[in-house]
Amino acid sequence: MLDKIKKHSTLGLKNIEKIITLIIFMCTFSGAWFLFSYARTHGMKFIDLIQSNLLISTGALSFFIILFIVGCFLISFNLSPAIARCLYYDILVREKIKGAKRRKLIYLLYFTSCGVASLFAFYHFYFGVSLVVIVALTLHFLAIKKPFHYKKIAITLKLILYTALLLAISIAMFGFLSITLNFDIETNSSFNSFIQALSIFVIIVTLAIIGLADIHQRNRDLKNRIWCYVFFSLLIVFYIATAFSTGVSEKIANMIGLGYVNQCYHEKDLVKYSIPERLVITQKDKSKIKLFIIADVNGKIYISKDKNHRAEFMFIAKELSEVSCD
Repeated sequence: MLDKIKKHSTLGLKNIEKIITLIIFMCTFSGAWFLFSYARTHGMKFIDLIQSNLLISTGALSFFIILFIVGCFLISFNLSPAIARCLYYDILVREKIKGAKRRKLIYLLYFTSCGVASLFAFYHFYFGVSLVVIVALTLHFLAIKKPFHYKKIAITLKLILYTALLLAISIAMFGFLSITLNFDIETNSSFNSFIQALSIFVIIVTLAIIGLADIHQRNRDLKNRIWCYVFFSLLIVFYIATAFSTGVSEKIANMIGLGYVNQCYHEKDLVKYSIPERLVITQKDKSKIKLFIIADVNGKIYISKDKNHRAEFMFIAKELSEVSCD
């Protein structure tokens, strides 16, 4: 064991320069992607953001944010197999549903139906919960022999409990994503709202598939299970980097001091820049002016006031004192 550790440590030290180069490349590429998303979303010139310090800092922060999210998903991946085994072994196998393919199909249909019910729950909570209960009862009467026997009812109650747990994990993960990726949960009829509801569906189905894959791989070896988790983790990274790139980029822009924040200045310092009054946020202290800063790059300041925060005005002020808005 010690020899293996020593061997891998020596190999790592020999390739340290290559590893550092790879990390810098990944941070630069990731930073470029999220800065491009930020510029495109907020109506800025991407070329204004192409600076080595911005690229690397944005890339490094986005890497750690996504890594943290993947870590939380990996924790949930280890919880979902317990739910999968409850349905698969306690009901489908015990009730002697013939054929492994048929059992897997019923399993996937069940959790897909729960995912569809979650779409309704996103807009009408009690209606969606009622659908989940109906789905569970439907499985009870279709798959279980002697469904009215008290022992079978106890199994179904256990199924409902574990199903509720999987749905709760999925909803909790979605809420965590909304905080981490900086987006507001919308329950209206907009396209963004549908994408958010679909995300819950995707999380539920993904956890269900992970549980089923774990049952299959558990009969083989640990290495296959780890590769299965890695595969789904990469899918999550790709999904986050595309579907939520705007939220990630806005959060990072705020963290590194690039912008996406309200900032106050002395009114006398801004008079010469002829900033339109409609972009100024009214302050009690008339000597101060509050602006929503989209980006401040080397004195080139983009500001906005519309709800989508698209840049509406740009001015250059390399020596401008910021003051507290209090």
